Amino acid sequence: MKTKVTRRHQITIPKEIRKKAKISAGDNLEISYEHGKILIEKIDENWENVMKETKGAWRKHPIFKDMDDAVEIVNRMRGKAR
Repeated sequence: MKTKVTRRHQITIPKEIRKKAKISAGDNLEISYEHGKILIEKIDENWENVMKETKGAWRKHPIFKDMDDAVEIVNRMRGKAR
């Protein structure tokens, strides 16, 4: 699907995509650029709570075992410092 960038650098997410992604007005989105692609991800309000529930799930992983929770793991994978 195509969309245009406006003078104010805004885009419209096509209705079909909004519907599939369950995106509504007021939702928070994470936008990033990786390997030549722009990625847009809907941020679930409870995302951090869900990720914190996974604490200890990576105990046996050689790198992630020293991290507190999945939020820290995801941030490391995304190159973000906590």
